[in-house]
Amino acid sequence: MLSLAQRLGQLLSRKDLLSVFLMIFIADVVVGIFSPTFSLYATNLGASLTFVGLLSSAAGLMRIVSSIPVGLLSDARGRKGVLMGGMLLLAVTSYLYTVVSHPYALLVIRPFHGLVITSTFFIGMAYSGDVVKRADRGLVSGVYTTCMGLGFTIGSALGGGMAAALGYPATFRLAAALAMVGFAIAWWGLRPAEKRKTLLVTGISPFGKLGMLAREPQLLAASVGYLLIILTFDAAIVNFFPLYANSLFISQATIGTMFAARALVSASVRLPTGILTTRISSKHLMITALVIAMIMIVSLSWVTHPVLLTILLAGEGIGFGIFLTSGQAFITENFAESDRGAAMGVYSMTGSIAATAGPFVLGAVADLWNLRAVFWVTGAAVLLGILVFLYAGSRPSAGRSYEADGEISSLGSRATIQEAANPTAATRVEEKD
Repeated sequence: MLSLAQRLGQLLSRKDLLSVFLMIFIADVVVGIFSPTFSLYATNLGASLTFVGLLSSAAGLMRIVSSIPVGLLSDARGRKGVLMGGMLLLAVTSYLYTVVSHPYALLVIRPFHGLVITSTFFIGMAYSGDVVKRADRGLVSGVYTTCMGLGFTIGSALGGGMAAALGYPATFRLAAALAMVGFAIAWWGLRPAEKRKTLLVTGISPFGKLGMLAREPQLLAASVGYLLIILTFDAAIVNFFPLYANSLFISQATIGTMFAARALVSASVRLPTGILTTRISSKHLMITALVIAMIMIVSLSWVTHPVLLTILLAGEGIGFGIFLTSGQAFITENFAESDRGAAMGVYSMTGSIAATAGPFVLGAVADLWNLRAVFWVTGAAVLLGILVFLYAGSRPSAGRSYEADGEISSLGSRATIQEAANPTAATRVEEKD
């Protein structure tokens, strides 16, 4: 029996896996470059703060609209083409930022950032789940999300430093060049979809497929959990923690250091979480992560010292890192290759809803009460969501599962049972590109 180190070494020695890890690392370096720079760049062009918020919402709305279609496309046509398209789009949009001169032009470009997120980070994880055995998917998720975290950390530091020293155009041109490197790596190293025997539900439209996915309680539980973790970080902390810290007379530089510390801590727990998924249920890790995030977000409202706030922020980063890894591992473990892209699309879409609507709702809470109330309301929402998660996760699937080449088809709900009982049914094992 191979040791954990041997398994990890074997995975990293594979050209296809190493390529997807490098590609996603580069993608998050580029996204990280824009994290500390884009809003300042937009305001330098003349955008108001309200317009900056509108640009963020436009990107989130595009994620909502595109998540499921992109997932279905990757199921039907293969992951490699979608991933290459995502990296190419990232390069093009990064370069386009350097040639605009009016903030309204950003409203045309910025939504494509949401499409990039959908077609790279989530489809890359689906690809990783396709090419390894079920037993290795948690470990692969740990490596994958660690690459994301490290890339984002490096990108954030690189973007802020370069923008200050060289200006925004040079910084964004570098981002475009890096994205093209990621595109080249995907083209060179990722393998196209292979013909393999897998269980397909044919004769069913994409909407019919999504309907069966929507009735799958495990997907519902995972999606609710992802919505909660995104609500905690992307909605509450990203938008309102800096304002809360500033109200305590904490400097902008210190706030940036606090976020960098959080990112490093979050990245550090992702590979260990992937390893833990080989011994502990991904679902249990997801619940643990949500409880940690809930405790940390509520505790923020009681603390005023910068060091203690940094510790709590890092604690939230631990919860986020654990959930990000175990949640993606859960999806890859519980959905067959033919369904995995659509499942990832549903999962991604729910997080996008939180990232798009959450800031507006929590902003209203802050205006109605105060900034501390944002953390209380978020914590209460997470507690309620945990109960929904536990209920949905405890429900059995609507039907039995079927094995095909070691893959479990989670789409085999009521429709599959009915088709299996009918010798002329459309469900069958067939060759798939």
